[in-house]
Formats: sequence, structure tokens, C-alpha cells
Amino acid sequence: MRSEANMSRNVKVLRPTSFVYCRAIVPIVAATIETIVRHSSLNLNLCNALVLLVGLFLGCTPVGTDVSKRSSNEPLEDGVSEAAQPKITVVDRLGHAVNFQRAPRRVVSLVPSATELLFAIGAGSTVVGATKHCNYPAEAMQVPRVGSGLVESTSREAILALKPDLVLCKWDTHEPLMRLFEQVGIPALNLGAETLDELFTEATLLGRATGQEQAADSLIKEMTDRRDQLVERVADFTADQQRSVFYEVWDDPLMTAGPKSFIGELLKMGRMKNIFEDTDVPYPRISSEVVVARNPDVILTPTSHMKQVDLATLASRPGWANIRAITHKQLYTINGDEVSRCGPRLLNALEQMIDAVYPETKLKETHQP
Repeated sequence: MRSEANMSRNVKVLRPTSFVYCRAIVPIVAATIETIVRHSSLNLNLCNALVLLVGLFLGCTPVGTDVSKRSSNEPLEDGVSEAAQPKITVVDRLGHAVNFQRAPRRVVSLVPSATELLFAIGAGSTVVGATKHCNYPAEAMQVPRVGSGLVESTSREAILALKPDLVLCKWDTHEPLMRLFEQVGIPALNLGAETLDELFTEATLLGRATGQEQAADSLIKEMTDRRDQLVERVADFTADQQRSVFYEVWDDPLMTAGPKSFIGELLKMGRMKNIFEDTDVPYPRISSEVVVARNPDVILTPTSHMKQVDLATLASRPGWANIRAITHKQLYTINGDEVSRCGPRLLNALEQMIDAVYPETKLKETHQP
């Protein structure tokens, strides 16, 4: 976990003194160091420190130097002086502030939902690197891969070689990578929305950073209007009419979605009674026996738990035969990518959930004049 000091730190954008040279050499050196680390007992922190020392030796500006301290007459790559460029400042979810002299043009995204957001606001052309899970839209599949997104399987060499001017990180898992990027002068932002409102905040942040503010505002309005329409479909259900739902996040270990998760938020918006409404843990581990005891009307699950979910196998679990959802054949899968990412397609998942739990509202909507 991050300390309070780390969470509130204000890190400035770094810029190498001999920028082109530094960025050309550091990836090569980093690759060599990474190879040594993989075949020795050196740890990740030492690897990061070595990269930093090499960067300083090659002429990178010391940590803490702001882009704005360059000469105002020094031209950027496109020949426009920085004095003519308005500065862009964004603050991520951990209070980490980054200043850009111009909108980033080479972005590496380690967060699938952020990758989707960039494409959704018209900034997809800036994405030059992504994880193997960044699979939407189709254009994202053409971007070079830098690993799975886990710290251990993300290639620092591949990221540095792409020469990014922004890296998007997951706020709760990528701290070692954030430290490395700060040390070698690459701006990075902590992202990872956990509610719909936080998703809108991130859309605004990325829109500002990439110069796509109007497109971000349009996306937020479109999603807000759609959310309101979906909520209206189930607005007339009283507490007695609401159906109880078990949402299975994972099968082994058995996990569900609590009310403090974005999936829990979707259940609430869809007027569904979450049978695990009483937990404070966003995604708690639970026992099979408790699911049986709470006897849900409907069971929902993503389409995949690493492999395709088989509803017949789920229904045949020991002791589950008498659960109402199983006796009445009320088991449904929801698109795994859409429901498991707090991204632009999240409301697709909400619509699928409402269609499954309250199919009569779909029919009512279809037959309206």
C-alpha cells in the first residue's frame, strides 16, 4: 500500500538536457540492465537505481526539473517555441500533478480501460504501446505490446524503446514502474476508475491531457444520458419487486462484487438486490454455502474466468441444485471485458444485466410507440 506521503506527492515533469540522445541510449542500457537482473539475484529496486544513474551520467536533467524551465525560445520538435504553447496541468487520482508543455503524442497505456477511453475521445492515434489485455477497439490490437500489465511481466525495455511522453499506470499496482518512469524523466499518471463518476473524471483528465476536451465532454454526456435511460427502465420496481442477484466475479476462489465496487454500483443502478450488499470489501472471497443460504433469484457471471464459463457446470456445483436461480434457469453471462472494466463500455454491461434480470422491461421498451 502507498503511504500518505507518496499518495500526496507532487511530481514535476522531467526533461533530459540532451533529450534525443538520452532517449536513444537509455532504452539500450535499460535492456542490458534488465537482462542482467533476470539472470542474477539483483532486485527490481537496484535495476531502477542503475537506470537512473546511467541516465544522469548520459546528461539527463536531475529529478525535479520542470519542463517550463527550458529556454522559452528553445523550439519543440515541430519548430514551435514553448513560449507560444499553453501549459497543460493534470492531477491524477493520487494527487500526482504533471505539467505538459504540449499534448502528449506518444502514450503507453498499461490500463485497458484507459486505452479504451483514449480511443473513445479521439486520442487513439497517440497510443504507441499497450498491454496484451488492451483488446478494444480493433485499432488497439495493432499497437505494440509491452507485457500483460502486471509489474513482473511488463517490459521496461519495450516501454523505453517506444519513447513515450506519457505512460498510464494502474494506481494500486504499478508503483515500482511509476518510480522508474519518474527517475528517467517520463511523465506517468495513476488511473483506475472504480465508479462511474470516477470514470467521467478520468475521461475529463485524459481529454485535457490530449487536447480532446470537447470529445471527452461529449462522451460523458452520451454516457450520462444512456445511464439515465437505463435507470428509467427499472425505476418503477418497488423493493418487494426487486430480484435478488448473485454476481460471480471469479470461481476459484469464489468471489463476488460488493456494493463498493463498480459492479456493485451497476447492480444498484439496475434495481437488483445484491445478496452480498452487507460487505465493505469491493470484491470479497465467499463460501459456496453462503450463496446457497442466501438463495438468489438470478446468478450473473462474466463470460470468462480465464476460460469460457460453462453455465451447466456452474449449475451442477455440489449443494447448488435447489438455489432458485438454478431451479428456474435464471443463469446469465455478461460480456467479460465490458463488465470487468470501468471503461466507456460499462453501460453495455448494465444493459445486459437489466435485460437478464428484468426481461419484461426490454419487451416494454421494444413495443413503445
